[in-house]
Amino acid sequence: MISRQIGRKGLLMKKRISALAPLFAVSLATAMCTSGPCADIKNEGTIVFIPKSTSATFYLFLVKGAKDRAKELGYSIDYQGPAVETEIASQVDLVRNIARARPAGILLAALDSKGLIPPVEEAISSGVPVVMVDSGIDSDLPKASVTSDNYDGGFKAGMEMAKILGEKGVVANLGIQAGSVSSKRSIAFNDAIAKFPNMKVLPVQWTNADAATSMNIASDLLNGNPDISGFFSACAPTAVGICQAIKAKGLEKKVKVVTFDPSPEVLPLFENGTIQCIIAQDPYQMGYQGVGYIDQARKNAPIEKKKIELPPVVITPDNYKSPEVQKLLQTPDKF
Repeated sequence: MISRQIGRKGLLMKKRISALAPLFAVSLATAMCTSGPCADIKNEGTIVFIPKSTSATFYLFLVKGAKDRAKELGYSIDYQGPAVETEIASQVDLVRNIARARPAGILLAALDSKGLIPPVEEAISSGVPVVMVDSGIDSDLPKASVTSDNYDGGFKAGMEMAKILGEKGVVANLGIQAGSVSSKRSIAFNDAIAKFPNMKVLPVQWTNADAATSMNIASDLLNGNPDISGFFSACAPTAVGICQAIKAKGLEKKVKVVTFDPSPEVLPLFENGTIQCIIAQDPYQMGYQGVGYIDQARKNAPIEKKKIELPPVVITPDNYKSPEVQKLLQTPDKF
């Protein structure tokens, strides 16, 4: 009896292993692709989008635009990237590994404008077109670049902050990364504030777009500078951290916040008055246009204007309900 039971169990186990074999094969192939050469793998119908961070809801809007355009042109979109915006080396390796797999193209939001130059050069030299979206690199090699006018957005944020505060007061500036393309937002904010003699901006603090880091920095700034009357946030996660620090000290009515990006986690803070102004980009168009440029590059069609900077939109309580603004606020599932 025991031997029969063992025999039946053994047969059942063999069936289970046989059923799982294809999954193990796929896993093994994936592991080999991420750790070694993949030049012999053809994915000519797939465009890969590599964001700065897969944890940022901002990029879901960009993915939606990319998918819509890809569907029109007969491609599919694969979405993968580093978990957080500090993983520059991880993004460099990912670009290299994906390029070896020979996809139809790569949409890339670069974490570092210089560090991503070599892998982008390698991808393009191997025949994989690369288009920059949201954040570019210091090179003319990408087939195209579709980003926001970061300086314009930061300057508008500074002017709006001055308006909110009556052109006087001390303000803090929480940026993303020094030396990155997005650092133009913080530079431009300072340039705007410099136009008002009764305003002072504290030295820029870099947050790597991390909410917890931003909360700690904002708390320290509030403790060390009790006269702070406003915060500039260069991105949505930073705004969340700033607002947590402000709320913890009961300063929602006193300290004003101007931020980039109307992401889902930011809008409730705007609607309840903790945030007074949002600078909106158009990530949907970045993704939509980016895929179009990859298609043009694959067909060797001329691209007349390689660098596109989309104008940011200032969102205030006065224009929040307008159709133009509401279109920018839709979550991807509602497009």
